[in-house]
Amino acid sequence: MRIQNFTYRIAVVACLAVAVAGCRPKGDVYFDPSDPLNMTYTTYAGQFEAVWKGLNTQYVFWSVDTTDWDEVYYRMHPKFEELDQNYKTNGILPDSATLVGLYAEATSSLIDHHMQVMVRDIHTGTVCTFLPGMEEVKRREYTAGQSYTIEDIKNAVNGYVSSGLLDGGNWGKFGEHENYFGTRDVDGKKIAYLWLNSYHISELINETGETEEEKQYVSNLRAWLDMCLNDSNLLGIILDNRCNKGGKVNDLNIVVGSFISEPMHYADRRYKEGLGRYEYTEWIPAVVDTSAIPNRRDLAKANIPYVVLANAFSISMAELSAGVIKMLPTGRMIGERTFGAHGQSVSYPTIFHDGEFGSIHGNHYVFTSSMQTRFVGEQRVLEGEGVSPTKTITQAEAGYEGAMEKAIDYIKAY
Repeated sequence: MRIQNFTYRIAVVACLAVAVAGCRPKGDVYFDPSDPLNMTYTTYAGQFEAVWKGLNTQYVFWSVDTTDWDEVYYRMHPKFEELDQNYKTNGILPDSATLVGLYAEATSSLIDHHMQVMVRDIHTGTVCTFLPGMEEVKRREYTAGQSYTIEDIKNAVNGYVSSGLLDGGNWGKFGEHENYFGTRDVDGKKIAYLWLNSYHISELINETGETEEEKQYVSNLRAWLDMCLNDSNLLGIILDNRCNKGGKVNDLNIVVGSFISEPMHYADRRYKEGLGRYEYTEWIPAVVDTSAIPNRRDLAKANIPYVVLANAFSISMAELSAGVIKMLPTGRMIGERTFGAHGQSVSYPTIFHDGEFGSIHGNHYVFTSSMQTRFVGEQRVLEGEGVSPTKTITQAEAGYEGAMEKAIDYIKAY
């Protein structure tokens, strides 16, 4: 009887396994997107399957994203099959807008704001790209009709001198990296101001530079940091992250680690450790290291306010640093809710099953986050939503000047 009962249980489990497998989309959960064989499709439907399967495996946000990814497969796969049928029967190829539109429909609800989907038309070789996060941010009510470009913020910074918000400063450029260091005098005290278009301080601060622009860029970084750390007349600090596209997370050890006395646990991260959607590591603490700058200045003990300015196009490291500065005892974040790309993209393909897949030179490539990030004090992951400011000042309400004015007023009144 025991043997028969055991056999019966095996049969039941086998039937259940077949039933469950029959309910799955054609893209099985257990799929290795790094296998070159998965780039050998010859149809639009096959290309979609490769992208769908890759995200099914590599996407790190399945535990918090409400998208029904199986439903997306069943809804979208026939549409790509229709493209194949039109080509086979009538010789009609889809235009780029059609391909982009289909991938936009498939991925637009995903919360990963680092994501970029690139597909190459299998017949024409035309490259089509879609960024779900960028489209979501443009739909937000407070960004509607507003212009957010590097040139906009540069024009605003130039205007701060003529309007008296800054007493003067210098522009610097190092390759694609730009910055501006300036000061504001308040009754003999100084406010230190720094704007960056991207974060690479830890890489560039010790460079010598070859051109005058490069030397000025490095000089600006050093002057800002020296004033913040050593000037006895320092009244406050303004770090301007608006329209900053992100960069090196290690820069946290400078823009935050320089101003605290002990290492700071600011967030927890986790990765995908298996091929299944919900196979995650435990949460791993993310800590600001204080060893990068030996002569630190504890802003809390010195009672010096530290303001970070951010807007809807403060991206990745720009919003991560804003979120951490906001946590400091004298820290404050002024401006708009940020872009929403906190997941970070530091891929460990031989260890974890998350992050980018495909080939930039092949028929598909998907750039996606490689970890979940959850700020200390938050009960949820803010990916796709962004970091909310301490004080909201939208560009629609007050232009770029409004946030800057509020930052100065806050420091003066602190």
